[in-house]
Order: sequence, then structure tokens, then C-alpha cells
Amino acid sequence: MLYPFNPRLEFPKGTGKTGADNIALYAKYKEVLKATELANPLVDSLRQTGKLPSNYVSKTVAMQKGWAPGKALNNYVPGGQIGGDVFKNTSNVLPNAPGRVWYEADVGLSNTMSRSKQPGTRLLYSNDGLMYITTDHYKTVHFIGTYK
Repeated sequence: MLYPFNPRLEFPKGTGKTGADNIALYAKYKEVLKATELANPLVDSLRQTGKLPSNYVSKTVAMQKGWAPGKALNNYVPGGQIGGDVFKNTSNVLPNAPGRVWYEADVGLSNTMSRSKQPGTRLLYSNDGLMYITTDHYKTVHFIGTYK
């Protein structure tokens, strides 16, 4: 069925979302795709070794080296990134299962500036192999595959 040209980008009833909705979805999916691509080295490492890349350290290890939240990690752990800490999933944004433990890792963040001044992009991965990405600091998550 052909629809007559409509310069307001409105769809006939029952055919889908408005143009503005689709533009917003496109922007969100583009952001998620970029974050997923940035997470590829982490995903590869998890699939090959079951661990994050060697430059990732937990917050505890970073603090033992002098780092504090709000400070640039590179000043204390050159080339380092934060990852491997347990993610508590208190808001149940991720699927729960008996025995499942969730972990988090920074994705695409600069270690030369404070994490609080950067996007909330994280890889969330479970001990049973699930992986999700968030680009908005845990408000929404997107399943990106498994590593086990």
C-alpha cells in the first residue's frame, strides 16, 4: 500500500511510531551500538580468558594505589580502567537467577578525567555468561550476548 506524501512525517493510524519516536530510537540504538563496539576488547577477553583485560582493576585495588572516586584513575593506575566489581542489581534492571552474580566494567571512558564527568557506559556481565551494555548509568540495559 502506498501512502500519500506527508511532509509532517506522520504515519497513518496503525502503521507504527511517529517520525520523532523513530529518530529518538535511532539515536539510542546508535549510541548502544557504539558502546557495544567499544566493549569488544572486554567481550573478547571474557570469551578467551573468562576475565577482563589486564588493565582493568577493581575499585578496591585502585583505592589501594591511592585513587579515590572523583579523581582521574590514570594518575594512580597508569593505563588503568575500573572493572570487575560486583554490581548489586538492586533495581532489578538485569535478570536474576539463583546463584547469578553480576559484575560491571567501564566502557570507553577516559582514565585521565573523573568518571563522574563522563557517560555512564558500562558492560554488565554475569558469572553464568550473560552480557548487557548500559549507556545511561543503569537506567536501561541492552543484551549483547554471552561469553560462556
